Amino acid sequence: MVRQLAQLYPTIINRSRAAWGVVYRSSNTTAGFAAIRSVFGRQVRRRLSDDLRRLDPDLVISVHPLLNHVAHQAIAGSGRKRALVTVVTDLVDLHRGWICATADLIVVPTEAARDLVLSRSIPASRVRLLGLPVDLGFRPPAPGERAALRRRFGLDETRCTVLVAGGGEGAGGILAQVRALAWAAHPWQLVTVCGRNERLRQRLARVRFSTPNLVLGFVDNMPELMRSSDLIVTKAGPGAIAEALATGIPLILTGFLPGQETSNVDFVTSSGIGVYCPRPEHLESTLVELLKDGGRGVTDLADRTGAVARPYAALDIAGQCLILARSHMASGQSMR
Repeated sequence: MVRQLAQLYPTIINRSRAAWGVVYRSSNTTAGFAAIRSVFGRQVRRRLSDDLRRLDPDLVISVHPLLNHVAHQAIAGSGRKRALVTVVTDLVDLHRGWICATADLIVVPTEAARDLVLSRSIPASRVRLLGLPVDLGFRPPAPGERAALRRRFGLDETRCTVLVAGGGEGAGGILAQVRALAWAAHPWQLVTVCGRNERLRQRLARVRFSTPNLVLGFVDNMPELMRSSDLIVTKAGPGAIAEALATGIPLILTGFLPGQETSNVDFVTSSGIGVYCPRPEHLESTLVELLKDGGRGVTDLADRTGAVARPYAALDIAGQCLILARSHMASGQSMR
């Protein structure tokens, strides 16, 4: 049942973001969160307990706000000490489920998230600002790599390249955004990733745009697509933001999910790594402004990504987890 509810997430965000906002806010109250744990906690805890007996790990890593407290309960009933690490995968505004006082370590991606966790009486010794983990393939392009990747994808090497993406589900009003950026002739070119939204991919593929537009479905080479691009147009999802930062390309944010993504827009704009353009009809003028004076606006935004990016967060987090795991190995060996 829990898995079936999780599968409803793409449908909700595509059809009604306001509905998701209601779900998020109601679950982020003391009573709402307690109700969720009461309804689903036993089922999830039973599954986790089975996995703990079968795998006998020294450390458990949670990357979901609804699993931290349940994971602690499963560990407490497992018969030996095990470390619990929470890796927060939202950027700024954290659901109360993320903050589990009994976790051995809470890893946060931003200063704002760290301050929020500390404000909930979590000792500073158990909070680490290490970033949001992304695949190590997301990195700045090596000298000459951007042009080489554009040749591989059949793109013009000399044109400013704009990546338009809406996550794995192709959400976020991509059709209107592409129309705004590609219907008339412009000096840039687009790469549009439609994800699993096959209907959108087919619709865009049939249109003869005046601006070059490479239309793709679900892809497994997003790091290469980002390294071939100068900037990305996307919604304010934490993963997309972290991946763009690790690659060193600025963002044009077009929207956000009410709840956990609301503060992400302020994070991007105040950090100077991107701009917010919620209306598709303004995308053209926004991009024209960024490309003035030889693209100085894009260059300025890209230069500031280095101060914010944590491209090796995954390695740093793994290192901290290994330290904790080693400290709990003796307990496991004595039980074997």
